[in-house]
Amino acid sequence: MTYQLPLKISKGEGAPIVLLHGLGNNHKSWTHVLKAMDFKKNKVYVYDLLGFGDAPKPTTIDYSLDDHADAVIAAMDKANITQALVAGHSMGCLVAAAVATKRPDLVANLVLLGAPTFRHMPRKIDRLKFWKKEDIYSKVFRFIRNNPDLTVAAATGVDTFLPMIKGMEVTEDTWPAFQKSLKNTIMTKRSFKELSVITVPTLIVYGYLDLFVIKSNLKSLARRNKKFVTYRAMLGPHEITPIHGKQAAELLQTLH
Repeated sequence: MTYQLPLKISKGEGAPIVLLHGLGNNHKSWTHVLKAMDFKKNKVYVYDLLGFGDAPKPTTIDYSLDDHADAVIAAMDKANITQALVAGHSMGCLVAAAVATKRPDLVANLVLLGAPTFRHMPRKIDRLKFWKKEDIYSKVFRFIRNNPDLTVAAATGVDTFLPMIKGMEVTEDTWPAFQKSLKNTIMTKRSFKELSVITVPTLIVYGYLDLFVIKSNLKSLARRNKKFVTYRAMLGPHEITPIHGKQAAELLQTLH
């Protein structure tokens, strides 16, 4: 079954841009990007992804890349969106790449902001000195996945004490989607493989202060797929702040 995503924002004129938010967020995470957009140049579509915001929250699915990508594809088809620049943030990067792999006719360009790609499958080992970066991130992600009360409380704290970060949504209602998406969408190596051979022009962007991406993996993707993948850094952390949002908006509209 393919679930229908709610189209939260459809605004502007010109070439289409589709924005896909990250894990534990909703469409509001793009607030600072949207404030800096020139809607005379582009028509911007923003969705809540499966399990978050006002999107359906089925309890019987895995929230895998296929689940998320199929829902986005159905939403784009319903809105008659083709040849769009599809931009993702965090987990939304992986969903965007899966959409481009499944339906390259829908995607003219990819822009991936803070893509959390694994190159190797995480291992269960005890000696820190032998760990790959994937193992360290995997350990952190497993801790988050296995501690719902702490994770929900931390997300609430971000919303309270860092009001410049928009769209944070880790609640009891979204927890099943959060937990499954973390395991079945982020903690895999599928996205690294797909981006290694993707045939859609792709720009990978990471913040200098981003602690949630493995920068060497992003650079490796650009080396492996020189024809279609490039990367660059910009000022900012993992989440989209006002400064980061303005830079991202300028970049999106320069490319499309």
